[in-house]
Amino acid sequence: MERIYINEFHKQWIESTFQSIESWKKQPISLEEKKKQQERLNHQRTIRESKLKG
Repeated sequence: MERIYINEFHKQWIESTFQSIESWKKQPISLEEKKKQQERLNHQRTIRESKLKG
């Protein structure tokens, strides 16, 4: 897949993101860590939604 970039900053950001993804693939997280991560995401969502309502 050929990547198309808007500018140099975009290119660096995209390449950095792909490197991170490849790194994450090599280091799978434990079930416990997945649960903690989901709890953090749920908490962030709750905060975001409460700000929208309030």
